[in-house]
Amino acid sequence: MTFRFKMLMIALAAAALLAGGCGTSETSRIAEPGPGAQDLFDGLEFGSADAVDIVTWNLENFPANDNNPSMSVRYAAHAVRALDADVIALQEIVGASAFTALLDSLPDWSGYRAVGAPYDQNLAYLWRDATVTVTGDPYTIYGGEYSAFPRRPLVLECTYAGQPLVIVNNHLKCCGDNVIVDGDDDDEEYRRLRAVGLLDDWIRAEHPGDAVIVLGDLNDRLTDAPSANVFNVMLDAPDDYVFADLGLAEGSSANWSYRYSSHIDHILVTDELFAPLDAAASEVRTFRMDGYLESGWGEYETNLSDHLPVGLKLALNP
Repeated sequence: MTFRFKMLMIALAAAALLAGGCGTSETSRIAEPGPGAQDLFDGLEFGSADAVDIVTWNLENFPANDNNPSMSVRYAAHAVRALDADVIALQEIVGASAFTALLDSLPDWSGYRAVGAPYDQNLAYLWRDATVTVTGDPYTIYGGEYSAFPRRPLVLECTYAGQPLVIVNNHLKCCGDNVIVDGDDDDEEYRRLRAVGLLDDWIRAEHPGDAVIVLGDLNDRLTDAPSANVFNVMLDAPDDYVFADLGLAEGSSANWSYRYSSHIDHILVTDELFAPLDAAASEVRTFRMDGYLESGWGEYETNLSDHLPVGLKLALNP
């Protein structure tokens, strides 16, 4: 790390502490690159030139490292470079200045951070300029549905290699007792159930025939029994929707996204993307980021998150 870059990071960290989560929605272009491409996550490989690579990642109250926010920026920048994806959907992006610092350290990337979420746990996107064409600023939906969506879904409309994509980033209500209390707007499971139903309504009304990807920290399991499963409306429509990460949810806890205790970060695709999803070159995986760090999970959680990123590779021309 050069002295100049170190001083810049210290200054940006100070600004982040002063600004907190304040700010306005922003679309940012990239400034100068930071040093070191993949030092922290050397050996991690995902992104490729012949597929669109999409990642969802809850970056816990970013910047997670309260004592040294610039370290969270540095770890996140190294992770983004290592993942080498085309689009990254982020949740819990609290610090506006920290997000700007992250963008400034990523050459050839752009990004957008929403505002207005409770506790400033805002949704955001990063996308690679060379491969992704964004057709307008990301926008939110269901602003009047606070019970279902305490954080309004953030939509990114873009194209990759000529293929239009509609990506819907979410962070649904957390917690609960695994019992759906129908009609109770204070019940966490019912709130998530309503959110999933509203997303289904929106896709069918606004984007019939379009390639839609719904992802994010959905805060519930795909594998719950039908009586307790908030995703039934989509799981029961296999001709219209597939959760690309269902195999992860049904598999070993070593590949679960939340502290290895549950799998609650998901990626769903509509039927327009079934053929690319079934292609041999496509894959979905949870990234064991802590395994690349000398101090393992403790180092990862201190600087980045209690969630692991989940990625989907889609070979759009199988």
